[in-house]
Amino acid sequence: MKKIILFYLLLLCKVSLANPTSDIPSFEVKEVHTDKIFYNVILFENDIYVGTNDGVYISNPLKGSLTIHNKSIIGTIKSDLSKSSSGLKIKFIVPPTILSENYKNTVTDFAYNKNYLYVISKGDLLIFENKPYTFSAHGSVRSITKNTLGTYSGVFIGDTRLKKTNYTDGQIKEFDSIAFVCYNGLIVVKDSEETILYDNSNSKYSNAEYGRISDIFFIGDSHYLVISSYGIYRYHFTTNNFDLVYSANKRIIPIKNKIDNRILNNSEFHFVDGNNYLSLNTTSFKTSVIQDNFNFGIQDMLECSFDGSIFYAIGKNNTLYKFKRSAKGVDVVKTYQMNSAFHTIADVEDLIFLTGNEGLTVFEKAIEKTHPNFIIDEFNSSAVYKSDKDISFGSIHGVYKIKNVSNLKNSTYLRNTVINVTKKLNIDIIIILIVLGTCFLILRIIRKKNLSNDQVVEHIKRFIIKNLNTVTLYTIQEKFDMDYNAINSLQKGFSPAKFIKQERNNKAKVLFLKDEPISKISTHTGYSESYLLKNKYNFLKA
Repeated sequence: MKKIILFYLLLLCKVSLANPTSDIPSFEVKEVHTDKIFYNVILFENDIYVGTNDGVYISNPLKGSLTIHNKSIIGTIKSDLSKSSSGLKIKFIVPPTILSENYKNTVTDFAYNKNYLYVISKGDLLIFENKPYTFSAHGSVRSITKNTLGTYSGVFIGDTRLKKTNYTDGQIKEFDSIAFVCYNGLIVVKDSEETILYDNSNSKYSNAEYGRISDIFFIGDSHYLVISSYGIYRYHFTTNNFDLVYSANKRIIPIKNKIDNRILNNSEFHFVDGNNYLSLNTTSFKTSVIQDNFNFGIQDMLECSFDGSIFYAIGKNNTLYKFKRSAKGVDVVKTYQMNSAFHTIADVEDLIFLTGNEGLTVFEKAIEKTHPNFIIDEFNSSAVYKSDKDISFGSIHGVYKIKNVSNLKNSTYLRNTVINVTKKLNIDIIIILIVLGTCFLILRIIRKKNLSNDQVVEHIKRFIIKNLNTVTLYTIQEKFDMDYNAINSLQKGFSPAKFIKQERNNKAKVLFLKDEPISKISTHTGYSESYLLKNKYNFLKA
């Protein structure tokens, strides 16, 4: 174990020094300056200075300009902006990004500053802007899945354009070998065959007896929940039967992120309707109020923890809300004022993505830091798709895709990391010392604790039991400094999420048998009173 950790850290060090931009996509050319002879670039007090045959210039890429700093110094400059005594010696270096044929073999200097890369090649100054995403033009994109793309000008499954509809105004959902297109009506595509299940063209000639369909969720055995402007329908695919189980007061807003797990594991569909936070039992199809007077003007909401204890939501007055589940429903933990209004929220690990008509903003949960105008474009509501590593957003112009989102947090996009080739040696030494220090620290911890995987699992179990009413997967990760996948791999058959649920269920059963007040049971288990009352029989028979 020790050797593995040491090898990994040393390998990490080697990779970091060899390729400091390995996690960074290609840069896009922003400016090219050819009116002077450019010799070298220096990062000084967070600004870029350039030595030329016409003096020292300071770069401002936001304004697209070079401004004279010192007219008297000609040629290369040192790190303190004084004249270099080494003269005009030319030394070619490997370019930090892909360059055109004219420039790729004549690079003499480069530097990173914030989201920009400065390259001197053939005496010219090339300024690149670091883009954390790719863009593909598709027109106005309303829905994205693994294999489909829904737009206002066509719906595509792979490269095939559907014939039954020329647009979608809602979501497309893939379930194994079939896909449903919620275009206001409902179309199913199976074995490349399109079938209109419910026709609603939004014209006056449409019957539209089930309203405008916007989304669909699988609940089991050929049954689905269909979200409509009229409410929630129980839909039987085999018989093509729609049964209204909940009438909407305003607009149905499904609670995102863990909703599939809730449906499949707990038979619960959580949603917001106006000023009410509700739960629909997908077996009995009865609705219960988790919290009324939910007067936050919710536009979109997601669960951010596996146990359903933490939520984030977009609300009125450009506000991002953080909620925590309580015995009474959900309580506001904190509010964050955003730069503009948003309609869609999504998250990947610690990062929350907010999209609206004015752009995309990134919010870091752990440090509560906002990065406004991360992408400037008009985005469509609910046009989001998450894969294992990537996340994509649909705008009125096409699809923006952020690859390897887990690498984004510590990248130059959010941290404004600076690298200067002139100071690269010192930076390399610092990185080596940090990595080696980390290595020795880990080895010291291992020697001190010398815990096996089974022992770590026992520690986690004791922590869960001790903090049963408040524990979350996030707090476990923080406590033991391990990510969720690593924790799940410690011991075959051990899952912290399942263990939490098991212990809470056991605790609830014991307290129910003792005929304790429902408020006390809620306090000790972390379950809401409404959930406990609804599932009392299940707890007792377990």
